[in-house]
Amino acid sequence: MIASVCAGLAACGSSGSSKSTAGQSTATKTSTQATTPVKAKKSKQRKARAARPIGPRVGTSEQIQAQGTKLSITVTKVLDPLKGSGAALLPGTRVVGVFVRIANRGPGGYDSSSTGDISVIPSSGVASPAYAPQGRCKTPLQDFDNAIGPGESREGCVAFTLNTAAKLVAERFSADGGGAGKGTWRSPAK
Repeated sequence: MIASVCAGLAACGSSGSSKSTAGQSTATKTSTQATTPVKAKKSKQRKARAARPIGPRVGTSEQIQAQGTKLSITVTKVLDPLKGSGAALLPGTRVVGVFVRIANRGPGGYDSSSTGDISVIPSSGVASPAYAPQGRCKTPLQDFDNAIGPGESREGCVAFTLNTAAKLVAERFSADGGGAGKGTWRSPAK
């Protein structure tokens, strides 16, 4: 009996020994087959999520709740690449411009920072706000989304740097720098 227990324990090891019974070999094979479809299914789900468009198209207005007021936000245009901005770029990066219209529907005022409220989502890497000293998306001395009273509208542009190989997936507005409502627009296809 001791000899059969020892033989059984030797067959259970993962050393790849050829001493295995048909039942144990089948269990190992079944275990491998059970994990393969799960991995393939998760991979397909990730690809489906990545291919799915995020939010409405650029040009569509979104109603976003901010602290004490309601905003109508429209990403009006995306320039990719943004030419003639004079932005200082590191090798392997490019600059893009996101044009936004903010309309305060009330009842309260809205006072925030455009570089804190507006962001872009690249397909890889990170995107950072960029200083654009000239051109269509010139960085203003005062943010265009400072002190917007009820019934007022403002338009402006924020420049961003991102990796040259990255695709622009979406643009996002996060009221009060992320402390309130959010809206996301899908980038125009290139």
